[in-house]
Amino acid sequence: MKKPLLIIFICLICLSTSLGQGLQIGVKGSLNSTWLLNNHVLDASANDQTYIPSFGQYYGLSGAMFFNEKLGIEANVLYDTHRQKYSDEDETFESETTLHRISVPLMFKIRSKTGAFFEIGAIYNSLTTAEFTLAVDSFSFPTQDVRDKMAKSSIDAMFGIGVDINMFAGLSLTTALRFWGSMTDLRGVDAFGGDLSDPLWLTAAYNGEYQQTRAASAGFLMGLTYSIGKIAGD
Repeated sequence: MKKPLLIIFICLICLSTSLGQGLQIGVKGSLNSTWLLNNHVLDASANDQTYIPSFGQYYGLSGAMFFNEKLGIEANVLYDTHRQKYSDEDETFESETTLHRISVPLMFKIRSKTGAFFEIGAIYNSLTTAEFTLAVDSFSFPTQDVRDKMAKSSIDAMFGIGVDINMFAGLSLTTALRFWGSMTDLRGVDAFGGDLSDPLWLTAAYNGEYQQTRAASAGFLMGLTYSIGKIAGD
């Protein structure tokens, strides 16, 4: 995590210095609503399996470089936890898939003189661990390592709206809403831990048809940023 972050920040600092514009560095974190969406689960009877609203979080460091007073680019390096819970209508079982990822968003950012901003871009996710847990009534099965059933990397599209609230000496409080969803297949498992890429499981449970798995998230972000140079409103 440290090596790519160092490279990003060195590049941003060098570009900012050469262009004579503004640089922001800071720390950010977010609480998120998280989903792993697959049509086999979506189309299943609630008597068999259904989604439960799930939540995750990320935190890490950020750097942004502004080409002029309004337009810039931002990169983050984040440790991301993405969860999906399942159950059935009668709540006879509860299961959960938990992904831990290193996420690197790269975004175009438009910032007004008031500090309000809009951001849009893409996120590269690198999977570090993936676990599946299942509990039936009061009995919990051992945690399964399902990393081999997941895609090792994925790409998300994202956008966000927020505001930098100036405090003092170049320090700002950042708040934002971010929304993102995967553009690539994550593969994965269903509510019972069945491999959604395994032809045998697909034949037994889903008439042999393969369906892609997509992640979706929305979250409230907060952070502290420090501004250097000319940035709109500073």
